[in-house]
Amino acid sequence: MSKRNLKYIVFLVITIIVLFVVSLGVVYIIKSDQENSSVVNSKDVTYEANTNTIIIKSIISVSDDFGKNISEENGGAFGYLTFSVVNNVEEKRDYQIYITKLDNAMKEINPNYIRFYLTDSSNTPLPKFDGNSLPSYHDLRYLDDKADSKLIYSGTLDIKEKKNFTLRVWIDDSYVVSEEESVFSFEIDAQAV
Repeated sequence: MSKRNLKYIVFLVITIIVLFVVSLGVVYIIKSDQENSSVVNSKDVTYEANTNTIIIKSIISVSDDFGKNISEENGGAFGYLTFSVVNNVEEKRDYQIYITKLDNAMKEINPNYIRFYLTDSSNTPLPKFDGNSLPSYHDLRYLDDKADSKLIYSGTLDIKEKKNFTLRVWIDDSYVVSEEESVFSFEIDAQAV
């Protein structure tokens, strides 16, 4: 065997060893990243309540001051819903609370007149609901992954954390109530993001 062939074989063996070591390193890095990155599952965050539907009827329109004080006892003509959002996994999770408008056979109330007020378990308004001007349905933004749904609130839950909320919904007092009954209805839900 000539010196030239020996150099070629040594060079080839070293190249194969280097490629093998580099390949192992890349596989290790990819596997490590997959183990460290969490996969968001739809069951990671769940919505809990007796119902997830609110139906507003055009019986009465009220001021924001009145609407903010709707309680379970006087919530008959308005929307009043207590619910929880729960993190079901062993790591922090970002979440979204959203609504999906329902189709009705009846005439629909103009969504510009529907007001929303979201508070936490101690009845403290959450950001976007703490100012003088409360959002209407049209003020809420559509979700990127659910084109027919609008975002009410987003936040982060700690490991196995459960947060309680109260949502109050009413018709703004600038709406003129007529004898023809109309409605506005939607479902509320939560998802991990």
